[in-house]
Amino acid sequence: MVYDRKKDKFPDQFGRSVRAMSDYLGVGVQIAASFAFFVFLGYWGDSKLGTSPLLMLAGVLVGMVGMGLVLMKIVRKANRNHDLNQQQRGNHEKDLRI
Repeated sequence: MVYDRKKDKFPDQFGRSVRAMSDYLGVGVQIAASFAFFVFLGYWGDSKLGTSPLLMLAGVLVGMVGMGLVLMKIVRKANRNHDLNQQQRGNHEKDLRI
């Protein structure tokens, strides 16, 4: 029986790609949903109170702040993971030298 490494690697690489893509897709949906929620909340408030367009503009601002906070959280998490990976590589290289 002939062992074909290319066939075994493809599902592994495909799985990693799908996982990475799902993370970014989730972030996009989260940002869009939070922005749309506050804009529609402001629009609804304007229609009920007759304060057009003040509450909708406030909703846009709150939505933008929310998007910024979500992005900051994601960047901090990515930086933390990057630092951990760098530390693990450094420790692994030290172990190989010894």
